[in-house]
Amino acid sequence: MTDMTWKTSIAKVELDDVVVRGHRLSELVGTITYSDMAHLLVRGMLPTEGERAVLDAVLVTLADHGISPTTIVARTLTSCGTPIQASMAGAMLSIADWHGGSGEEMARLLHGLANEVPPGTSETTTASGCAALVERERAAGRALPGFGHPQHSEGDPRARSLFAVARQHGTYARSCELVVALGHALAEASGRESLRQPNITGALAAVMLDLGFPWTSIRGIVISARSLGLTAHVVEELEQGNKWRHAPSEQVEYTGTLPS
Repeated sequence: MTDMTWKTSIAKVELDDVVVRGHRLSELVGTITYSDMAHLLVRGMLPTEGERAVLDAVLVTLADHGISPTTIVARTLTSCGTPIQASMAGAMLSIADWHGGSGEEMARLLHGLANEVPPGTSETTTASGCAALVERERAAGRALPGFGHPQHSEGDPRARSLFAVARQHGTYARSCELVVALGHALAEASGRESLRQPNITGALAAVMLDLGFPWTSIRGIVISARSLGLTAHVVEELEQGNKWRHAPSEQVEYTGTLPS
């Protein structure tokens, strides 16, 4: 028989309360922030003031990016009469390898690189390690995630802001150093100066790793933050009263066989 016993160190429901990572939920209500709760749930401990400020900045950065694949999906489903939870679920499923989810891959690469060139490694050895990683990815025909942006050819301002907050609160550490070094290696290898600076995806991955979040949690954090923006888009779509959004016929090119 299959064992249906569940084991968790995250939370426990009691008769008159819920215990979350060793804290009574009734005592957390009104005393900690949403970012504190996110830190507690995923990392297992309450954050310092600096860690809270940086995580706040991450969540704000991710909350909404306007009309994008995720919001298009959410609004299209909503216009068809789909309940909000299904519209949001459909949109969240579009946060994938090429849209919204590439931070997870960047975090995985940075996690591995940090084991190869840990803190204290010389700049020369670090640069060599970054160059080797860039070469491996390019040889495999894979674009290194976290660099370049079609609208921000001179660097992603959101990434600069996130790094500034991390520096201000003392959480800018090895992963941030490595993603910057990777940008230098990528620009040299590709000859494209526009790839030297990390975009928001690269910055996000590095900042979250330096906060102590596991690389496996990054996409979930993105989805969690973006759910706020998706809620706003669903509500706006309902308020606008749009019905059955679809592609106009003049924007659809039929490439099949015509009847004789």
